[in-house]
This record gives sequence, structure tokens and C-alpha cells, in this order.
Amino acid sequence: MANTDPVAVLRRLDLGRILIAAVLVVGTAAIVTQDRWGWVFGAEEAQTQDVDAPTIDIAEIDAVTDRLFRITPGNGSEARYVVGERLVGTQQTTVGTTSVVGGDIVVDTVDASRSSVGEIVVNVEMFTSGSDLRDKRLRHDFLESTHYPFVRFRPTAMSGLPVELAQGEPIPITITGDLTVKETTSSVVFKGSVVLHVDHLTAEMSAVIRGSEFGVGPINIARLAHTDDEITLEFDLVANEVDLGSEFPGSLDTELRTDEFAGGAFAAEVQPVLEANCVGCHISGGPGWNTVAFDTAGDVAAIADDIALVTGAGYMPPWLPSELSVDFHDDWSLTDEELATLQVWAAEGGGLDVAPDTALTATAELLNPIRRDIVTRPSQPYVGSLAKTDDYRCQVYEIPDLEGDGTWITGMAFEPDQKSIVHHAIISRVPASALPEIERRSAEDDQPGYECFVGEGLTSNGVYSISGWAPGAQPSHYPEGVGIYLGPGDVIVNQIHYHFDHETPPDRSTIVLQTATPEEIAAGMRQLQGGAYTTPAEMPCTPEEIATGAPLCERRALLVELAERYGPTAAVLPDVMIRACGGQLSDYDQLDGTVAHSACDLNARHTGTIFSVLGHMHEFGKAYRMTLHPDTPDEIVLLDIPVWSFEWQLNYMPVDDIRIERGDIVRFECWWDRSLVHLDEPRYVTWNEGTVDEMCYSSIRVIPDP
Repeated sequence: MANTDPVAVLRRLDLGRILIAAVLVVGTAAIVTQDRWGWVFGAEEAQTQDVDAPTIDIAEIDAVTDRLFRITPGNGSEARYVVGERLVGTQQTTVGTTSVVGGDIVVDTVDASRSSVGEIVVNVEMFTSGSDLRDKRLRHDFLESTHYPFVRFRPTAMSGLPVELAQGEPIPITITGDLTVKETTSSVVFKGSVVLHVDHLTAEMSAVIRGSEFGVGPINIARLAHTDDEITLEFDLVANEVDLGSEFPGSLDTELRTDEFAGGAFAAEVQPVLEANCVGCHISGGPGWNTVAFDTAGDVAAIADDIALVTGAGYMPPWLPSELSVDFHDDWSLTDEELATLQVWAAEGGGLDVAPDTALTATAELLNPIRRDIVTRPSQPYVGSLAKTDDYRCQVYEIPDLEGDGTWITGMAFEPDQKSIVHHAIISRVPASALPEIERRSAEDDQPGYECFVGEGLTSNGVYSISGWAPGAQPSHYPEGVGIYLGPGDVIVNQIHYHFDHETPPDRSTIVLQTATPEEIAAGMRQLQGGAYTTPAEMPCTPEEIATGAPLCERRALLVELAERYGPTAAVLPDVMIRACGGQLSDYDQLDGTVAHSACDLNARHTGTIFSVLGHMHEFGKAYRMTLHPDTPDEIVLLDIPVWSFEWQLNYMPVDDIRIERGDIVRFECWWDRSLVHLDEPRYVTWNEGTVDEMCYSSIRVIPDP
């Protein structure tokens, strides 16, 4: 028999909790997609994990010398995770608990050191932390409990148990075992004590683990929540003695808590705010539904406090520019009055004055509808892989040109095919001269399009961003007499960010174009001009990371690795950026703690009225700013994003006419923070395409003078 004891039970519970701990801290929005969880041992269910009962082989039990103790849900056992969390800028400690755990322990009354612990099983659907929103996000996005409802722990070694166990005396023990979460198994060591009572066992155990070891932390959600990588697991276990011949319950169903709602002013005050600003994205089948569902009044009332939290923090609806920026069209942010309505409703209990099953309906309609003159899709649907939760794919859209004289676009809309997986899109005009590069990139695999990480990911001349889409975005509609000209053979390349949870349905998202009429063309059209500005991105390792001897903390070694991954051009790009800014490496390769900063003044490339601005960084991004006429009385902050989010990268269109002339100075600033992304192997970070590389990329689109 394995040299383990009740403590092993503890140990198992721990690891499951660990996973939860790291993920639980994510206080974003999410919803569990099933109404009940079933902890059914030995039952046949349509799920990925094996659900055999966590019992010890009765045939191995000695009826004379062994005693059988059993952990069952609700018998007094509890598992906790404790993790440091920065929630909306406030440091706090988050604790999550569960009492749903099962397992068997056999105590050898002749030689207690030979006692054994069977597999311990935890149903992860029942973890709670005091925030329904956080718990649902944990179950759905991280633990994927619909497909993997159980966490399993198999003890491999235990030390500390003496030959004899005296009743009532705590015995220090250490338990090592393998924890399996979804399809990942890792070893963890728990320390604590076990006590033998007359008819039951108790144990208290704890361990400190790192969420990154299990791929579930640290969590970094811009504007909302950040967790420490280090997590403490604490367990109080109770195992009651049962007859040796008894079997673990064949079926044990536990329903999720039924929400009860007090009365409150919902229909007249809160419902209109949600239906105008939130429901359109978070309705079933919408792009935000997998994160959190707002199908009914009960859905939102159940997470009233969390809705108040994420809206109050500015995390939802997602609008990144600060008040330093100029005013923009299509501002998704809530008004002060709307925010106050949600805050007061939540503070008063999130009550309802309608039935919980009252359906919510989006009331915000698309503005500025455009004609559907051209409707184009990729030649084939794209099917992603669950191996990539976040997949960035560039799809190519051909533009019909029967006359062979090109096409003037006066309006554009993106229509996602599979709304549940399409997260956002960045749309670029690509000249016919770039088609050979597209063909080379597309030959990298057998799927339509090619993998890309920044816009269209092409190096050919004449490529520039012309539009973008995220849930809630409106169709682009250009001013009278202004458009985008696509010459014969030009194409549109659309970088689509796919987010996969459990399925990868084939996607053929559509681009709709409104084209200029013959009369408009005869009257004269002005070409909307686009310019991309690329500036340095340098972030060295911290002294602590350098001290580990990580080879890629050395910049020259990192450039060699980039050349091997992306070709020789990738190794020279970082230095090209620095020279273009008239600086040298020492101007950029500095850290303030974990934060790096880049500032570069460049000349504007076009003259006219600014139509839109865009900033782009990757996941280390901390803040972004674009300033016209910096350090002068005419200074204008075109775009200021004090808390960067990789999730939301949009073209922002100023409300007021802003004049810019070729040669005007524009300052581009980017900040990055090494603490925002966990790296298994520390590395110097510089400009390039990979998810662990960085960029400081900007775009300014200009309407030329008549």
C-alpha cells in the first residue's frame, strides 16, 4: 500500500484549489453554461474526464487490521486558496473555498505508517469566492469545467506517520502527489498534521505553489485584476469512518445555488442602461456571451456587484482613451448618470421588479448603415485549433473589379461569421504588388490565410490599416467626396483575433463595402491617406532575471533567435527603429523597476484633416500616447491610453476637425511592464511579431484638402 494518510486527501484537494486560486482572481465577466453540476462517481456522462469513483480497491483492505475513512461533500471538509490580488488598483487578499471533495483513506491499525490514501476527487464546479462573476469566469474560461469537471489527486509518497497513532494527538506529516487538472499533471508537496479521533480523521494541510507552474497565472487583466503568482493552499479535512464493505455513493447530485432576488428599481432604470450598452455583445450567440451572458434579468441580477465593479473601473464597456485625449466618435463608455444608476442598484441589493426570466433585448442599433455594394469573404472557411486559445489569423478578401479600373470605397463594415469566437479585427489595404508576399506567407500551412501578430504582418510597401472592428463597433462611413481607392488587383487583408474555448467552428467572416456612385466619382474623390509609424521597443531583463543566467537576456543572442524564427530582417528591425528616431540603444534599453519607456518624434507624412488614429502594442503594453506639436503651445494629445489592453485595439475618429501638415512633429510614446506577462524563460524583449516580442506601432489616417 502507498505510504500515505488522510493528509493525502488534503494534498489532493490542494492542488485542485491551486488551479482555482490562480484563476479565481480574475474578476472579469463570465458565466457557467450549465445549470447543474453533477459529481457522479461511476456514472456514464458525456464529458472528457474519467468519472470513476475515487475509492480504494476493497480487495486490498485487510478486514482485520484496516479501518476505512471516507471524505464526502458536506461532511465538514473545506479547501481554501489564498492569493494576493490587486483589484481595481486596491491590494487585497482573495480567499476561495469549497466543501465538495471525496476520497477514501485506509488506516493500518498495526502499523499506521503503512496506511494508504486513494485517489481524491474534487468537483471544480462548486468553488466559491464571494463573487459569482469571478467564480463563473474561473469555471468557464480557465478550468473549463463543462469539459473537465473533476480535479484528481493521486498520492505518491507520505512521511511523518508513526507506527502507532494515538487518538487526539496531531501528527506532523508531509504528502507528495500528482495533481491532474484538465490534461495537465504536476507534483506538489503539502505539509500539515493529521489527528485520529474515535470515529473520524481530521487533517490540516497547506502548500505554496506558483500559478504559472499550472498555466493559470499570474492573472493580469488591464484596468481590473492582477494576481500574484504565489498561491497558498489551505485544507481542513474530515474523513468519517465507514464499514469496510461500503461503497462510495453511486450518484451524488448537488445543484448550484438558486439565486434569490430582492425587489428593486430595475425595469425603468437599470434595464435600459444594460440593453443599450451591454446586451448587444453579451446576448446568447454574441461575441461576449462566452464570457458572461445577459440573456435575462436574473442573469444580470446574480452578478450585480460585479457589474458595478467592472463598469466603475472602466473595464466594461471597453473604452481605453483617457480625458487627455481629444473627443472621439462612437465612445462606448457609460455616462456618469448611467454609472451611478448601476452603482446604486448594486449597492441596494441588485433587486428586480420583473420576473428573473424576463428576456433582455439589445436596443442599440448600428448607426450610419451602409449600402451592400460589395460583399466579400475569404475563399475558404478557417478552422482553428484548441491548441491556440488566442489565434491571430490574416484572411485575404478579393475585391471584384469587372471594369478593371479599381474601386472607390466610401463605407465599410465587418460582419463576423462565428460571433462566439471572433474577438476583434484589424483591416488593411494591400496593393497588388504585395501578393507574392501573401502567397509565401499563406503557404506556411494548409489553412486559408496566414498567422500574423500585428495588423497584416506584411513588409511590402503601400500596406496600411483602413479599418478595425470590435464588438459594438459601427460601420465606417467616410465624408462626402472621400474614400479609399483600391487599384486593380489590390486586396483587403483582415487580421482576425479568434478566441477558442471548447470548439473551433469554421469561420468565413464577411466584409461589406459601400462604393462610390458614378456621379460621386465624376464629381471628384479624395483618397483617404494612411500612414504607419513604427518606433523603438526595447525592454531588457531585470537584474534578478539576468542573475539567473538566462541566455536570451543578452540582446545579441535574442536577435539571433529572432532571425531564426522570422528571417534575417527580424534581427535588424530593432536597430532600424532606433536609427529612424535619431537615437541610440542606450536611449531605450533602460528599466524603471520593471517598466520600459520609448519616446520618438517623427514627421507627419500627410497634409489634411485627421480622420482616425490608432496605437498598437502587445501584451507587455502598459500605456500609450500620441501627441501632435509636443512641447509647444499648440500641443494636442491625439490619443492617450493610460492603461493599455491588448484585447481592444481600435481606430479612433476625432469629433473635431484637427489639422495636420506634412512635416508636423508627432511624438509617439509607449510604456511596457515586464510584470504583466509571465515568461518561463526570461528574455530581452524588442520589436518583432511574436506574442513575447513587442511593438510601438501607430497609424494616422488623413483626409486630404479639397
